[in-house]
Amino acid sequence: MHMLHNPDLLITKAKQILALNWNGHFTKPAPSLYPHQWNWDTGFIAIGYAHYDITRAITDLSHLFSGQWTTGMLPQIVFGQETSARYFPGPDFWQSWRSPHAPRQPLTSGITMPPVHGLALWWLVEHSEERQATLALIEPLFPKVVALHHYLYTYRDPHEEGLAYIRHPWESGTDNSPVWDKPLSRIQIDKAHLPAYQRQDLQTHDAVHHRPTDTDYDRYVWLVDLFRHHNYDDTAIEAHCPFLVQDPLFNAILAWSNECLVALGGELGQDMRELLEWNELTIFSLNKKLWHPAKKRYAAYDLVADEHLPTHSTSAFMPLIAGAPDLHQARLLLEQLDSAAFSGTAASPTWLYPTFSIKHSAFDPKCYWRGPVWININWLLYQGLMRYGLGRHARRLKEDTIELLHQFGFCEYFDPRRYSDTQKGYGTTHFSWSAALCIDLLSH
Repeated sequence: MHMLHNPDLLITKAKQILALNWNGHFTKPAPSLYPHQWNWDTGFIAIGYAHYDITRAITDLSHLFSGQWTTGMLPQIVFGQETSARYFPGPDFWQSWRSPHAPRQPLTSGITMPPVHGLALWWLVEHSEERQATLALIEPLFPKVVALHHYLYTYRDPHEEGLAYIRHPWESGTDNSPVWDKPLSRIQIDKAHLPAYQRQDLQTHDAVHHRPTDTDYDRYVWLVDLFRHHNYDDTAIEAHCPFLVQDPLFNAILAWSNECLVALGGELGQDMRELLEWNELTIFSLNKKLWHPAKKRYAAYDLVADEHLPTHSTSAFMPLIAGAPDLHQARLLLEQLDSAAFSGTAASPTWLYPTFSIKHSAFDPKCYWRGPVWININWLLYQGLMRYGLGRHARRLKEDTIELLHQFGFCEYFDPRRYSDTQKGYGTTHFSWSAALCIDLLSH
């Protein structure tokens, strides 16, 4: 592979991108398309900083948690001081001030994202040359991350199953995945009553083919309007929201972060019994409720329709990161990752791993979360494969991931068709988590 000739050069370029996206207060996901601070992006970015700038990682995470609500909810976006920056939806649209639990400053969005922050703290400590000093640095953040988990188990787990639901596709991190098509289709839009808005993510002619559709956006906006109408009250939203989904990706990350917090709490002298109980229940329910025996993989569960959702995305494999599958389940998951749906064929191989089955009619190699390769998903799958001792598969995945970055740059997402003559990198360039996770992969 070309990249192995000079991994140091790739790491240097990655560090330059993170330096470019640092605005003096936090690291933006990208220079212009994403001008504010994003929730799970900050966690992934911290994992890259763990190898060379722990202070900046702590600054980033501290800024993110300055937007935490008093319920413990950690918003998907914490808006920077450039509140007029070209981004929709901005703070004036979210109107988070309608909630008595939201901070007055900084302004935030009114939804959350996958809770990667426990594992981010663990990464900082594990890769520190001064473990005790780093433990002291992360100690103020530790109860804030625990409070986020407490929020998820208190307000997002109505049946006390240990499974948190998401109430907006943006909370999944996989915004326009075909997995969400069915529950979103329940939302019938009356344009006359939909708030006026103007998208800011279609900055180039090609972007219309690579981003969510206008119909998707109408439904995203409709949901935000519902949340505003209920002043972001969790109980009222749960009673009226048509989109309530237990996602295996979200809950696998929650479980892994629980595990990391338990390990850190032990070193910090904290009582970890509640976290341990939460985690045991989440692992149990991932297998009891989200495992789909007929499909032989995990599936999201639609709480409104009381049924599993069709499962053809890489989220179906994510419980590997939490150690949830037994060895038989792990073998079944590996067979599917190796299948033509996710690895292609000898005649038409894919870059590992497309985020949605290339055999499915909804697959789109260019459109955001409907098929392209994403570096954070590959990084998570790499960790899951390593956890199960699947080193050969993990190495192949790592090699593909680094080769994509080497050949096509630090893009947001990539065309999974290996020998296609089309452009391979899509979305914005100079993307922070692509850079940060590259640093981590090349540092082992």
